Amino acid sequence: MNNIVSALIALLVCISCKRVDEITMASLLTEMADRDQITRFPENDYQSLQASSYNRESISPDKPGWFADSDGIGFIRTEEVNGETEWVIMEDEGPGVITKIWAVCFYYGLNDTTGATIKFYLDGNPEPVINTNFFKLVKGQDFVKPPFAEETARAGNLYFPIPYAKSCKITMDKKSFYNIINYRKYPKGTPVKTFTREAFDKLAGLRGEVGATLTNPPPAEGSEMEDEQTLKKGDTLKLQLPEGQRALRQLEIKIHAAENYSQALRSIILTGDFDGNTTVWAPIGDFFNNVGKIQPYDMWERSVKDDSIMVCRWVMPYRESGSVSLINLVDQPATVSLKIIQDEYRWNERSMHFYASWRHDAPTPTFPLFDWNFLSAEGQGVVVGDQWTVLNPTEGWWGEGDEKIYVDEDFDRNFPSHFGTGTEDYYGWAGGVVPTPADQFSKPFLGNIIVGTPRSQGYNVCSRTRVLDAIPFNEKIKFDFESSCGTRQSWFYLQYAQTTFWYGVPGVRHNRPPLPDRAAHALPQLENLQSLIENAKNDLFVVEGALEAENMNLSGKSEAVSEGFAEIQVWGETSNGDLKNLWFERSGDFIEFTLTEQFEPSKLKVASAVGRNSGIFDIYVNDKKILTQDLYSNHAGITSPYIDLGEHDPVNNAFKVKFVFQGINPGARKIDQKAALGVDFFLIKNSFLQREL
Repeated sequence: MNNIVSALIALLVCISCKRVDEITMASLLTEMADRDQITRFPENDYQSLQASSYNRESISPDKPGWFADSDGIGFIRTEEVNGETEWVIMEDEGPGVITKIWAVCFYYGLNDTTGATIKFYLDGNPEPVINTNFFKLVKGQDFVKPPFAEETARAGNLYFPIPYAKSCKITMDKKSFYNIINYRKYPKGTPVKTFTREAFDKLAGLRGEVGATLTNPPPAEGSEMEDEQTLKKGDTLKLQLPEGQRALRQLEIKIHAAENYSQALRSIILTGDFDGNTTVWAPIGDFFNNVGKIQPYDMWERSVKDDSIMVCRWVMPYRESGSVSLINLVDQPATVSLKIIQDEYRWNERSMHFYASWRHDAPTPTFPLFDWNFLSAEGQGVVVGDQWTVLNPTEGWWGEGDEKIYVDEDFDRNFPSHFGTGTEDYYGWAGGVVPTPADQFSKPFLGNIIVGTPRSQGYNVCSRTRVLDAIPFNEKIKFDFESSCGTRQSWFYLQYAQTTFWYGVPGVRHNRPPLPDRAAHALPQLENLQSLIENAKNDLFVVEGALEAENMNLSGKSEAVSEGFAEIQVWGETSNGDLKNLWFERSGDFIEFTLTEQFEPSKLKVASAVGRNSGIFDIYVNDKKILTQDLYSNHAGITSPYIDLGEHDPVNNAFKVKFVFQGINPGARKIDQKAALGVDFFLIKNSFLQREL
C-alpha cells in the first residue's frame, strides 16, 4: 500500500506542476487529492455554480419572499419524454463538470425512502448516460461507491466528478424534492472529455487509489519542527519557518494540561503570519471543529485523534517568510505543544496564502430574519471550507437557514449563484427530525462533528471542505447564511461562532479582523443563553417607527370586505402583537388607509402577512398603482423584507395606500370563498424623521 501511495503522490506532484491540456475524470480525480493544486488560483478560470430546489418565492434580497422556506419544491421546468413527465433540476451549456450532488433520502415524508429516478443527459444525447435511483446513487449503493458517494444522516452525497464537453441536463421522474447540485462552468473552448460508463470502469485502479488517500490521508513529507510550552496569559509559543519559497504542509496541536479545557479550546489562538500578513487567526477549538469539548473525527484536511491531537493538512505556502503561533488570551495556564511539517514550495503568479477567518457574536435573536455574514472579501481567492458553531438553548431545530453566496457578477444581478435549501443540507445531512448525537458523522469533505444532547441542546458544530466544489472569486465574494430556526420569536436567541477557510492572492482584503476580546471572553454557557431568553420574553416586539395598522381606521373599503373573519396565522411575530385582519371575496374589492400629517416627500414600506390563505393585491399610493403583490406562501409569516412602495409626495398632507384584491395564487386556499390580507404596519422615512428603515 505504501508503494501505491508514493506512486500516487508522485503523480499528483507531476500533474500540479503543469497545465492539464484536457479535463478528464482522471485529472479531476487526481485533483481531489492534490493538496498543492488548491493553493493556486485556478488556471482554467472556472465558475463554481449551484442548482438547487430552493423556493422560487425568493427573487431578490429587496423583495418579500427572500426568506421563504419550503425549499424542497423548486425546479427549472418539466418536460415530456416518451410520454412521461420529467422534472429538470439542473441544466448547463458546457463545458463543465458536476462536482457534488446532495439529496435528502426520503421523499415527501420519512416513510418513502425509495424516491425518484435521476437521469443525466450529456452533450445533447437524448439517452441518459446515468439512469438510476437517486437515493442509491448519492448513498454509494449504485455504481459509484464510497468515499465518492456515501450516506450520512437521512441524506447522501455524491462527490464523483461527472464532466461534460457541451451540455448537461439532470432530471427526476417525480416532482422535485430537496436537492443541491454543485458544478463547474469552464470558459467556452476549454477541452473537457465527457463522462461515460466505459471510461468510469477503466479508472477502477485510480478510483481505488484516490479513495484510499481521501479516507486515510498520508502524513505530509518534509522537515519537522516541534515545541511544547506552558502558556500563561499573554504568552506565545511561536515556530518561525525557514525563509524562502516554502510551505507549511501539516500542523499538530495538543493541549496537555488546562484547568478549564473547554475555555482553553476557545481562548488559545492559532495564528499564521505569512509574508508580513496575519492570514490565520482563530481559536484552536473553532479551527478544529471542537467547541466546548474534544470530539474525535477524521476529515480530508483536519482531524482530531483519540489522543486529542488536532491535525491540519491544509497547505500554507509563502514566498519569503512565515511563522505559526499559539497565544493564550486568558488567565489560565495551559500546557500545549505545536508540531509542524514544512517543505519546499514553488511560488508562482497564481500562488495564494491560506486564510482562516473567525467571527463570533453576542446572542442573536431569531426574529426578524436576516442574512448572517460568514465572509466578505475583495480581490482574488478561493473558498475551500467553513465550520459553523451554534449554541442552541433548547431541544429543537436551530438551522432552517439557507446559504447565499455571491461571486463577482452576482453583485450586479443582486442574486447569489449559490442559494441553498437549509443549513443541514449545506453540510451534507438532512432534517426531518430533531437531530441527536446519533447523527454525528465525519466524511472526507463533510462533518456533523458535534450535536447537542439530548436533542441538539447545547453546542452544535458542522463543517464542510471544498476541493472540486471550491469557490473561486476574481473580484469579490459575499458568503451569507440565513439566521433562521424553527422558533421565530424576537425573544428567542441563538449564539453563533464561525470560521471560513480560504486562499487569497496577495493583496486580497476581507472583513474579518482578529477578535481577541471575544475569544478571551468566558465560553458562553447554555444556562446564560437560557436566562437571557427568559428575561427577553417580557419584552413586546415592536418595530421601531412602525405605524401599527391594527390601530388605524380604514378610510375606505368595499362593502363585502370583512374584518376578523378568521385567524391569520403568522410564523414569527407581528409588531405590537397584532395586525389588521381583512378578508376579501370578489376581485376588485378594496381597502384604503390614509396616513395623515405628512408634509414632505417620503419613502414608504408596508409589512403584511403571507400564508396559504393570502390573496394577490394591486397596491396603490395616492391613486397610482405601484405594484402587484402575491402574498401567498407555503409558510405563514410577515413579508421579509418589507414591501417597498417607493418615494412619494404627500397629497393634502397625507398618503393614501389602497389594496385592491385580484384573486389568489394557484397554490393558495380560500376559507369559505374568502382570501386574507393581514396588514401589520407602515414605515415612513423622510429627512424630517431621520429614520433608517
